[in-house]
Parts: sequence; structure tokens; C-alpha cells
Amino acid sequence: MKLSPLIPLCLLAAPAMAETGYSCAFTVACEAAGGCEPAEIRTEIGMSEDGITAFLNADADPLPALSLSDADSSPFSIATTVPGAESDLITIHADGTALRSRHPANPGSPAITYFGTCEET
Repeated sequence: MKLSPLIPLCLLAAPAMAETGYSCAFTVACEAAGGCEPAEIRTEIGMSEDGITAFLNADADPLPALSLSDADSSPFSIATTVPGAESDLITIHADGTALRSRHPANPGSPAITYFGTCEET
């Protein structure tokens, strides 16, 4: 049986297309100078050879993210920013617990910390 010359090329291309990351659910939101309330925020973090991309909620555009730690370290932390709007810091611990702090650019808006869990994808 003769193998197609394209099969080895397909196998070589697979690792470059591979992407891992985290799927997170944040279920509690607490304002810096206020109380806490239930939340339903889904966040996706994709990691590939090209870098890290974060979708901060289900209908958000992708944002480039900066890793603040090694991908295999614990805790694993990333930061995102939307110039003139807000910055976010997400920290994921080895047991999957996670927190996300949102820092608005507007000094009149409160910072919010979200608590939840993340799973590796």
C-alpha cells in the first residue's frame, strides 16, 4: 500500500494548530467598597504558540493577554487591558479555584473581584 505524501505533512502541522487553555465560570462578584452578589460570567483563555487570548465573557471580542507566570506554574496569572476602558487580572490556582479582578479606567467606577473556578481545556 502506498501512502499519500500529504499524510506526513498533516501530521507535522497538528502541533502548530493545537491550543490549550482554561474555561472559567465566575459565580460571585464583590465590589471593592461594597457587598457581594451572585454572578454568571464565563471566561475562556486560549494558549497557543502564538500567545494567549482571553474572551472575558460569552459575547466579548478576543483580547491578547500577557502571562505573568509560567503556564505550568501555580498560581497561573494573566493580564488583559482595553486601553481607556479597563484592565483585568485573572489568577488560577492548582485546585481550579480562580479570581478575576476588573479595574476600570474611570476612577468613579468601582473595582470588582469575581470568584469562581477554571478547568483546563
